[in-house]
Amino acid sequence: MYNIGNDIVLEISRDGLYGYITILKYEGEDQDYIQIDNKDLLNEIKKHIKYGLKESLLQNLLDNRITGEKFCIAEGKVPIPGKDGSIKYHFDMEKPLLPKLNDDGTVDYRELDSINTVNKEDVLAEIIPPTDGEEGKKVNGDTIPYAKGRVPKFKYGKNVKVSLDGIFLISESNGLVELKNGKVSVSEVLSVENIDNSTGNINFDGNVIVNKDILNGFTLRAGGSVEVKGAVEGGLIESNEDVLIRQGIQGYNRLTINTTGNLSTKFIENSVVNAGSNITAEAIMHSNVSSKSNILVLGKKGLIVGGVCKAKYEIRARIIGSTMATTTVLEVGIDPDVKQRHDELDEKFKTSKENLEKIDQSLKVLEVLKRSNKLDVRKEELYNELSKAQLTLSLEISKVERELIEVKNQMNTLSRGQIKVADTIYPGVKIIIGNSFLYIRDEMKRCTFYKEDGDIRIGPY
Repeated sequence: MYNIGNDIVLEISRDGLYGYITILKYEGEDQDYIQIDNKDLLNEIKKHIKYGLKESLLQNLLDNRITGEKFCIAEGKVPIPGKDGSIKYHFDMEKPLLPKLNDDGTVDYRELDSINTVNKEDVLAEIIPPTDGEEGKKVNGDTIPYAKGRVPKFKYGKNVKVSLDGIFLISESNGLVELKNGKVSVSEVLSVENIDNSTGNINFDGNVIVNKDILNGFTLRAGGSVEVKGAVEGGLIESNEDVLIRQGIQGYNRLTINTTGNLSTKFIENSVVNAGSNITAEAIMHSNVSSKSNILVLGKKGLIVGGVCKAKYEIRARIIGSTMATTTVLEVGIDPDVKQRHDELDEKFKTSKENLEKIDQSLKVLEVLKRSNKLDVRKEELYNELSKAQLTLSLEISKVERELIEVKNQMNTLSRGQIKVADTIYPGVKIIIGNSFLYIRDEMKRCTFYKEDGDIRIGPY
């Protein structure tokens, strides 16, 4: 606070960004007759206010002698903080494993470009430095520094290094680059011609490329993604990531694919297939196929015939079933893991209830003896043990019952799946959505099956 002359108080805010003036009114004096040299006052004020002064407002206040009120006569400049730096990645971080659907309805499996392969010394990412901000100004002329933007730090794993200047992230080997939980790593890719007698079974904690085929009786277990440029003919693939089979799968009615990721292939025939995400194919024939997401049968054929197809959300195909009324089951709106848990809990609940009934009957007999004081030491011990078992089992039944109700609610929630038919669905097909089912009795065209009010409805495609 500054006193300017005898009747002016100048204040500067604590942060230094605002200046205020108050002209005091003297008691017993007529303000119109007070003689003040405004030019001297203005110069005196400028000794303290050196930035953002509103001179015209101040001059008006001094000329008109507006007293007893506080006015803001100066405003400083608020600093503008610098923007944080960022990391620019030199690879596509989210490549969907879906084939290209051409205008003529064919599927081009050569245009997937689904794997981020890199070479040794490739630049994987770079740091974009933070941008400068702007300094602020206090009304007294002092500078207010701006907050500097933060410089990001690389997170990286195996086969990756940082350049000497700290700006670039560089691959240390040929392989497949991945970004997981913000961390960049390069997995070295195992490449083989076939999986057959020349290789035996393969267990590799990384990504695998098979340039030809996986033959009958051989197993590939991969910690990463799998690409088979030929076909799987009775072999088994177990993978923690996406699986691409460019030709097709002939399973000879055995488990052929078990992956937590997507599966993309040309056809699936006589196979047992489980996928944790989407399954994409041109045809699925006489197979048991399960997806925790969607089953999408694309292309000119777009055919599902025979066997069982289960998906959590949606099954989509052009043609389902055949003119021969081939038995074909399609089930949506169910998570296979949730259903399995439901069945396990249901069985456990029934067994526990039966055991509890047996304990209750035994206790009733012993209680009769106890009231008659006919319990010997051995029966007394048995009575106590059964009483404890009764309590433990009752608590367990209550817990299982609560979990069973929760799982049933989950199953009911998932019952909103749908089946979409782009062309024809034939008699012989059984539609299951949640716990409801429908048998197809007549040939139908371009339709969608969904569940509403507990029943399966049929709508347009």
